[in-house]
Amino acid sequence: MKKENGSSTFRLFGFVSTIMLCLITWAVADGPVADFPSFIGFTTTAKTGDVAVDKMGNVYVNVTERQDGHVRIWQFSPAGEKTVVADIAPGVAYGLALDANGDLYSAIVGPFQGVYKVGKDGTPVRLPGTERIASANAMAFDPRGNLYVTESSSPDGGGVWRIPPWGEAELLIRDELLTGTGATFGSPVGANGIAFFHGDLYVANTDKCMIVRIPVHPDGSLGNADIWATLGEVPESLLKGTSYPVAPDGITLDVHGNVYIAVVTRLAVVKINAEDCSQETVAALSFDPAKPFWAPLDTPNSVAFGTGKGGKQTIFATNLGLMSRLLPGPAWPGAGLMKIEAEDPGLALR
Repeated sequence: MKKENGSSTFRLFGFVSTIMLCLITWAVADGPVADFPSFIGFTTTAKTGDVAVDKMGNVYVNVTERQDGHVRIWQFSPAGEKTVVADIAPGVAYGLALDANGDLYSAIVGPFQGVYKVGKDGTPVRLPGTERIASANAMAFDPRGNLYVTESSSPDGGGVWRIPPWGEAELLIRDELLTGTGATFGSPVGANGIAFFHGDLYVANTDKCMIVRIPVHPDGSLGNADIWATLGEVPESLLKGTSYPVAPDGITLDVHGNVYIAVVTRLAVVKINAEDCSQETVAALSFDPAKPFWAPLDTPNSVAFGTGKGGKQTIFATNLGLMSRLLPGPAWPGAGLMKIEAEDPGLALR
């Protein structure tokens, strides 16, 4: 997600003002949100980027730590113990990915922008050509080891870059369907979450509230980008019916090709079914924590399936925590990491 600059911050304050009535109603109830055993909050220490999970069940979060502005990668063990495994560079944390060998990849924006590969010793190395990606965001691998990176905005619009296992990053596609409008946060946020499934790239366009599908042929060439699905309202959401777009951020896929989406402006995670593109709510922050779909979501930005034994039907999600920062109070969970159960297992790492 394109996170914060001047016009974006102004737009976010507008976002807050459109839901004040909802907040007042909920605050009176004074309902607790901390009593959730699978939620790890870190509101005061870091801004979150994306989440990834390795084959051992360790969960990684790309964060910008507040005390010095450095992007670091935090690892949470299956027991929830935190370790800092890499210090990337000063900047803003965006995408995070793991390859089949367990190597981490961190996308950051700032003076040292680009995509960094992190070795087993924690040393980050910027991949050749990625410094040219204006706003490197989410990432996904294909079975051949190519890494795809979304560029959410640039002077020329949104796009997708490809980084081969050995070689330099190249701009793969720039398209109007991948370009933002500024409708969500003031500054354009186009191509965002990305996933690869059976020869197709799936890319979320945040401002245009849709998932774009791009065929990737065996020779590496592309077919035409088209609109695969457009997000509808989230009826279970606290923010349903607000004037802001139903804006997707991070995405992930299960083994059937169903797409799970962090809907940042509805405090929800939804599923788009592969067969008919119908939409259903997986989790949402609502008025009633007793609801089966309730989860402590505060502007969720990233989702990833678990990989360990017994955890492949678990979705790990991160919060940006924007609502708790712009309108402090007990109603918002804040930035953090949580677990949400799904019906089907996620795709294996590759």
